[in-house]
Amino acid sequence: MRRAITVVSAIVLCLCLCLVIIAVAAKTPPSARLRDAESEHLTFDADGTFKIIQVADLQEFLLSSAISLEFIRDLAEKEQPDLFVLTGDNIASGAAKIFPKFIAKWLVKTSINSFMKRFDKIYKKFGIPVTMVYGNHDNEASEKKVSRAEQFAMYAAHPSFAGYYIPAADEGTEDKDGQHYGTHNIIVKDSMGANPVFNIWLFDSGSYDLTDGYSGVQTAQVEWFKKTNAALGVPSIAFQHIVVPEVFDALTPAAETDENTIRQDFMENGERVSKWFSKTLPAGTVGELREAPCPGMFNEGQFAALNDGGVKALFFGHDHVNSFALELDGTDLINTPSAAFGSYGDIDIRGARIITVSQADDYDYTSKLVTLQDYCGGSKLQQSRLKMYHKLYTFAAVLDFFSFRPLLWIAGLFD
Repeated sequence: MRRAITVVSAIVLCLCLCLVIIAVAAKTPPSARLRDAESEHLTFDADGTFKIIQVADLQEFLLSSAISLEFIRDLAEKEQPDLFVLTGDNIASGAAKIFPKFIAKWLVKTSINSFMKRFDKIYKKFGIPVTMVYGNHDNEASEKKVSRAEQFAMYAAHPSFAGYYIPAADEGTEDKDGQHYGTHNIIVKDSMGANPVFNIWLFDSGSYDLTDGYSGVQTAQVEWFKKTNAALGVPSIAFQHIVVPEVFDALTPAAETDENTIRQDFMENGERVSKWFSKTLPAGTVGELREAPCPGMFNEGQFAALNDGGVKALFFGHDHVNSFALELDGTDLINTPSAAFGSYGDIDIRGARIITVSQADDYDYTSKLVTLQDYCGGSKLQQSRLKMYHKLYTFAAVLDFFSFRPLLWIAGLFD
């Protein structure tokens, strides 16, 4: 009897210790900090270029798959960018909300750390920082569990993170999961680090509105952009997760539905209406439209403000199998597909976008999509591995962790 009690006591003690460890791990390190645009500037390279790699929709929870981390590492080594930008759905936090707050916080922090530690290694080796915005899936654990502010502090605790918090940028916004958070901008100075010559906008486009539709950038954020943009007076590009409704203005309307059309619902004059568009993109458009873009239901004037403010392009993710670049009234709308295996996607376009801004070309930019097949599919074995991840996607990281990843360590293919 005493032995049984001793065993039970030991089990209870172990469980308590585990809970304590989880609670301690969930605390945000004191290095999380508030910064400003002036102190967090970057510079053009000596050759007059500035290179950004956009990574969209990692959407992996608790574990990041080995192949995704390898892809990020290889991009850093081969492309030598000046900045990585994560454009939302960096994690899929919805599973965390069923747990008590301290466990949910540990799960979210572990998920963020699973890829941010890779960026820390890249930063230590190459000096390449990373910034991010939220997507709808990042925020699903926000309500009463892990707030946007708490998540932001988890990113800010990493030395590679170049984002910072601007209270005025998101004040007055409202979503089903609370106020938007983390909208900011990063100034790029000339190669001597003397003068601001370019700007990068990072908008939190929210998650779900009060009617349970997708959210979007709201009026308060638009007003912050107008004031800040006027004060800066330099060329710029922008990043966010959810596309603006005006993307449909650049598509070809369709009179009826068939296999070559997509349908989208809009709110017009307080009522929901449906419209159809052709999947065939306008002549000269780069990339593909494989699913209907999913903007917010309500338009609060963001695209009009960006267009009037001279923003050259808006890059977004959210729609995992679209890769198009559309031009509308002088501003480009560019979709980047999913870069990992946390959710659905198409194997031939899973990848990341490389954006190069040139001082010599009036701060214009070039953009290209590079795929996991480009980087991770050189041999038959690598092709088979890629196809396995693609078929499993949501479960790939779990299988990878318990079976495949140890083999990769032994083979020296993963660090």
